[in-house]
Amino acid sequence: MLNQYLITAYRAMLRQKSHSLLNILGLAVGLSAAILIALFVSYQLSFDRFLPHADNTYRLQQHWPSMGMQAPLVSSAFNTELNNVAAVEQVFNLMDLSQKVDPKVEHIGQQLQLGTLFAASSNLTELLPLTTLAGDLQRALTEPDQLALSSDEARRLFGHTEVVGATLQGKAQRWTIAAVFETLPDNSHFAFDLLTAANPALIGTPSMGHNNSYTYLRTRPGADTERLAADLTALYDALAYGGKNMVTMELQAITDIHLDAESQFEMKTNGSRFVVTVCTGLSLLLVAIALINFVNMSTAQAGRRAREVGVKKALGASQPQLVSQFLFESTLLALVAVLLATGLVQLALPWFNALVEAPLALTASPSHLLALAGLTLGMGVSAGLYPALFLSSFSAKRVLSGDLQRGKTAIVVRKSLLTLQAALSIGLIVAAVVLFQQLAFLKSQPVGYERSQRLEVSGLPKAALFDHADAALVQRIDALPGISNVSFADASLTATTNTSTKLLWPGASADAPFLPFVGSGYGIVEAQGLTLLAGRDFDSRFGADWYHQQDDGRGFASIIITESIATMAGLGSPEQAIGKIWRFKTGRGADAEFPVKIVGVVADIQVGSARESRSPLLFICGYSWVSQANLIVTATQGPINLAIGTLKGELQQLLPQQDLTVTVVEENYRALYRQDERVATLVLIFCALAVFLTCIGIFGLSSYSAQSRRKELAIRKVLGASRLDLVNLLAKEYVLLLGISVLVAVPAAHLLLQQWLSSFNDRITPSPLLYLAATALVCAITWLTVASHGLRSASARPAGVLKAE
Repeated sequence: MLNQYLITAYRAMLRQKSHSLLNILGLAVGLSAAILIALFVSYQLSFDRFLPHADNTYRLQQHWPSMGMQAPLVSSAFNTELNNVAAVEQVFNLMDLSQKVDPKVEHIGQQLQLGTLFAASSNLTELLPLTTLAGDLQRALTEPDQLALSSDEARRLFGHTEVVGATLQGKAQRWTIAAVFETLPDNSHFAFDLLTAANPALIGTPSMGHNNSYTYLRTRPGADTERLAADLTALYDALAYGGKNMVTMELQAITDIHLDAESQFEMKTNGSRFVVTVCTGLSLLLVAIALINFVNMSTAQAGRRAREVGVKKALGASQPQLVSQFLFESTLLALVAVLLATGLVQLALPWFNALVEAPLALTASPSHLLALAGLTLGMGVSAGLYPALFLSSFSAKRVLSGDLQRGKTAIVVRKSLLTLQAALSIGLIVAAVVLFQQLAFLKSQPVGYERSQRLEVSGLPKAALFDHADAALVQRIDALPGISNVSFADASLTATTNTSTKLLWPGASADAPFLPFVGSGYGIVEAQGLTLLAGRDFDSRFGADWYHQQDDGRGFASIIITESIATMAGLGSPEQAIGKIWRFKTGRGADAEFPVKIVGVVADIQVGSARESRSPLLFICGYSWVSQANLIVTATQGPINLAIGTLKGELQQLLPQQDLTVTVVEENYRALYRQDERVATLVLIFCALAVFLTCIGIFGLSSYSAQSRRKELAIRKVLGASRLDLVNLLAKEYVLLLGISVLVAVPAAHLLLQQWLSSFNDRITPSPLLYLAATALVCAITWLTVASHGLRSASARPAGVLKAE
């Protein structure tokens, strides 16, 4: 029987070459896109699922409603209290030492630059199963001045992994390499190159308000996480903020961090659940369109196989036998399409990996082979079931007598599916345009600072900039040709602020909100291109601007605040803030503060992407809490690459042993929206594929329609109808269906796009003309597709057609 099915299927394909080719091509294109997306989604969902006890492991995160920001950091001093909470089984810590430890080290006279160094609690291996390749990892996590290196870091520094026992001389300590562990897999939110013990000599003794630790909790089975989060919120507020309701503690499931965490303090760039959802939806839409094409063309071509069905029924074939035959044929078509799709996937993978920045691969593994087999069977059955039932239902007597009356069911199904297909195409076109419009809008939005022609040098040691008001490095850079407006700051406005404090004005209560601040040098307003509303910039002519000790031993400095801070302080205008003396908090207690003088007020600044709210911000001159800073310069002459080369050359002379990075501020800002650009690009690609598949479907159906109406067209031509009239006659049915598609596509697309746009503080309002344009485009494509067949039929000689009939 199987052999007979194969022969029948082969002959059917030969008789209907164009029909079979269109089916296979449509299925292959839709499947290849779906397979690529399935690989991407599978990879995104796999993050951190390999960890032991992943289902009951969480990361603590603080949310500050007053500042509109959040961070996955708490004080390591909180560990004592956490270990006493009944619902908590175990506590793990990771502390980033990039701001505490000088990364420059020396090994046998060779200068090296360490990668990302974290201090870890001694039980880290129970959270993260690191594979030790050499040495004793536990020693590195318990003894002082010991390091554990990842295998990639060992190869980068030494060229090999046989480095246990080697010593590295740093500025403040001498490190000994105790272990080498296997580099972390890509599908993890953890990102570090080196580990060391979290001993007090290195990390200090942080206070409860000093947020220095990524803290992970393993809860006991059956623990109520919502209740635990509420208890930890009350406990942390009591210990760190004197009982004031300053923060909300949140428990982030470790398997959700990669897709759901949106903090600016992540170890590496995370993914997005929105991207995964969109990709999954788009891939399903493409497969749906491909299946719609299959069903439509199969039912449209049913008449050509009606006599075959009638003969087989007359010879005793039952309906189940006919159904199984037609399902076998559809599954065989699906198999050919899957094989073609896998070839397309292999060709597209390098490009797709670059687009989504992921190491995806389609292998001959059992899981992949099983998935492809299931996909083939599922496609064959789902796409072929209705055509099989429809074909097998023909009456043998009526077919063989020539009295085949086609039922209305198949026509209704074809029209409904074609309407859905067109609605999907219209919705995707609108979505692609709106995504690109929103991204273009964000890139053109004023952010409160200048991005064009600005360069930023990151990784400079704090001592080179903040130790002296007249830093020699700044003066040397300022003297370079083609460079001007040189200043520095301890945070990048395209990323995030690193520190926050309480700024107390007269009448401010003790529970005043924490405000982010940026330590900077002279001329920061001009260097960053800030909009000065009142007062002046930090100026070297005013020596008191720079942070210094007064006669009473207390510090003093000048500050520049944003307009929103002046409003918070109850000032009626920016000018009223100039000259005010406020207090800058450095810790808890009345003595942990010093006076600051407001010399300028600038417009509010968008720190990071437009998804983040514009929080109040202040700049303080010559004062910083971090160990590294960024140099900000303006390229004034020639191409910006020329200025970068000049800047790098001078810095290599001034700081030959420092690993510095020079970036363009405009490019840093664009990088904030790389994830959204990726979504827009994917939507655009899927939009093009959807339109392509829709054209295939319409092409196949219009071909059948033109063929079946040849006699009618010939008679109309004899009666005087022009070729354009005949084309419009064939196209009218499809254009009317497109009108119904609009009623489906517009509300659905509008709802989904509004949901996406709501995640931005600044967003566009899609124009109604966009929906009209998308509809007009799909109508035009449909008309042209139908016209390609209609013109051929309309050009045939009526005498030849009628004679054949």
